Amino acid sequence: MDHFTEENEGTYTCQITDGGGKAQSSLVLIGNAFRAALAEADFQRREYIRVKEGPHFSEFLSLQIGDDCSVTLVCKVANLKKESVFHWFREDTEIIPDVKPDLGSGVCKLPIKEFSMKTAGIYKATISDDRGKDMSQINISGKVFDDAINKLSQLAGASAAELVINCTATGIQLQCHMKYYTLEMNITWYNGLNSPTVTRFFLFLYLTVYEKAFAEFQKLKHTLRRVVGGLPDVVTIMEKKTLSLTCTVCGDPKPQVSWLKNGSEVEPDDQYVVSLDQGKFASLTIKGVSMEDSGRYTMIVQNKYGGESVDIVVSVYRHGEKIPEAKPTLTPKTIIPPKLPIEIPQPKTQPAPSAAPSTPSPAAPKAALGRGVKSPTPSRRK
Repeated sequence: MDHFTEENEGTYTCQITDGGGKAQSSLVLIGNAFRAALAEADFQRREYIRVKEGPHFSEFLSLQIGDDCSVTLVCKVANLKKESVFHWFREDTEIIPDVKPDLGSGVCKLPIKEFSMKTAGIYKATISDDRGKDMSQINISGKVFDDAINKLSQLAGASAAELVINCTATGIQLQCHMKYYTLEMNITWYNGLNSPTVTRFFLFLYLTVYEKAFAEFQKLKHTLRRVVGGLPDVVTIMEKKTLSLTCTVCGDPKPQVSWLKNGSEVEPDDQYVVSLDQGKFASLTIKGVSMEDSGRYTMIVQNKYGGESVDIVVSVYRHGEKIPEAKPTLTPKTIIPPKLPIEIPQPKTQPAPSAAPSTPSPAAPKAALGRGVKSPTPSRRK
């Protein structure tokens, strides 16, 4: 039957007769059996036309994973001519690859960079010319995606180098280099031998190795950045006097110092003078203090490994008034973790000095409060 259609539904019987008798055989093509036969006939007819009459996919899209953990979509096309055009799509959005498809060989490849959940989805490839169009599709999700991640995990695990110890200022790190890694991989760390039977790498930290690593960590940790001392908790001062807050800081590399007033950064000007002498004597000098200069001042010392901050409460009173008894409500010394990527604040440009005489910067790390400062036996930070 050249044209098998719905009109052909029914029962078909073949009879054979000769001088010795008669026999017959019947085929019932009704209901589900007929619909299945009709669908198969339609499919085979389309395949015949697709393969014989126009450009088509001789191998549909598949996902291939190389030994170098590369992930690539691959397909083959055939029956092409010069005018045939090939396109890639992901979620119906066309993809323009870095390298054009090689229609001469018939093999078309699309590398998927940084394979992860972000690159999952429905991928399509089309080939067309004036004779017709063919399409291939693959859904990279569910089991297809999980199988790909499992294969990548096996290849990456096989490429893993031995575990090594890396001592940093923030702690002791165990590191292992692999040729490929993505967040979807299930990475598990084990401490000791009582762990499931899986492929794993062990690093036995013997006592001498651990002590050496811990000592290096402590050395780095304590040479990061520190406020050594010199700042009082509370300062009371009469208005129109000059206040100098000075302390010693240390760090390797040399830290940057910044000052805050009530949470806002202090901008250096003719009244507020910020200095860092010899990379370790930090000071904030306030000339001609007024009532508006009262508040909480914070000094922040910071380098690429992090920093620390300390608070000082400044209370200004007028001439003739009773010296206030300032009771600090200070927060503890704050440790600032390093930023990733590491950012180092740049020192602010000090404005040109005015014609008026200025108070010279202190030459010693010990704070020297100006006249009129009332701070009997202040509690100092250690």
